[in-house]
Amino acid sequence: MSVGEGRLERKKRRNRELIAQTAMVLFTERGFDQVSVAEIAAAADVAEKTVYNHFPTKADLVFDEDSDLLAGILDAVRGRGVGVSALAALKDYLPVQADRLGQAQSVERREAFRRMVLASPTLRAHQRAMAARYETELAAVLAQETGTDAFAPEPFVAAVALIGALRAGFEARNPAGGVAPAINRALDLLEHGLGRYAPGEPRRRQPARTTDSAARTTPSKRNQRP
Repeated sequence: MSVGEGRLERKKRRNRELIAQTAMVLFTERGFDQVSVAEIAAAADVAEKTVYNHFPTKADLVFDEDSDLLAGILDAVRGRGVGVSALAALKDYLPVQADRLGQAQSVERREAFRRMVLASPTLRAHQRAMAARYETELAAVLAQETGTDAFAPEPFVAAVALIGALRAGFEARNPAGGVAPAINRALDLLEHGLGRYAPGEPRRRQPARTTDSAARTTPSKRNQRP
């Protein structure tokens, strides 16, 4: 319970949590696109309008901590110590949030969530839109702090890479290792640089092949008449 939380605020928070939990049970059992908001409201014993008061769209029921996560990312970067890089600040923050958001769940539940998102075009589009918004807002903070233009390539690339590490934790297939280790692996790759990652290997030259049909349809010079 939040410090100083009144009775009304507590009731709203509990209603929101109940609705989100009820929705996730239905989504994982039947699939996101097969469940209506009306069914969620009925299962949670609330009015359909109440669901929309807490969650503007059905996809927000799945990513219900979206705004809090973004605010935490920006606060972690803004509040880092002198000489601490944005990457180091997020390396401290993101895995901890991953533990809080999903690491405590079983492997089976994490995989069920991942499959649910992958199976729904609506959720995949919502997830991409979330990532784009995170990238834009983080790039703006980095640009302001480094005194560069808001549309300069450096803050943009840095933001995309850092948010990409977050996405790797939740979207990459790594059920056994869990979310936090996947984020750490992605951030380790960024920390050590991409300059030596996936170097090109020597390729053997492949001989040109002539298909049988080409050999049959291409006349030889001896058979061509002037």
